[in-house]
Amino acid sequence: MMGNPDKIRRVVTGHDADDRSVIVFNDEHDYKRRVQIWTTEGSPADNSGEVVDAAQRETRLEAPPQGSMFWLVELPPVQEMAPGAAAETAERLAKEGAVAHSDRRPGMHTTRTIDYMVVLDGEVTLLLDEGEVTLHKYDTVVQRGTAHHWENRGTEPARLAFVLLDAQPLS
Repeated sequence: MMGNPDKIRRVVTGHDADDRSVIVFNDEHDYKRRVQIWTTEGSPADNSGEVVDAAQRETRLEAPPQGSMFWLVELPPVQEMAPGAAAETAERLAKEGAVAHSDRRPGMHTTRTIDYMVVLDGEVTLLLDEGEVTLHKYDTVVQRGTAHHWENRGTEPARLAFVLLDAQPLS
């Protein structure tokens, strides 16, 4: 498959009946909004047995207990978002398990996860209760269960990679 900026290629490996390494999934997905690449149900992850497509599980903002999630997200510029999009985003976040914190912005939320994020393309601003930071290509964030909101104030879509890991609840 050739690279396509509107698609994300996903390769997942596994084992055959003789315990030899093989490619189990080699596919493309639309790279719009959010693509769930993989989810694990626990730690340590179980790499044995038949491979079920873990990307097909229900999309949640919190990893399963002792589990993980790997996502790619395309965030459109704020000025391209439809009227009412912030309210729709807040509603979707609540359905996916986030706890809303609308003190600063609609869509501001927390999750019981530790998130590792890298900007793949474009720029994005991370808003917290106190302060904000604008991130550029290859900048990284370790997001430790804090109230946050992502906003693309640029003119081009921002593409982000996230790994979310289950974390202890904050007291």
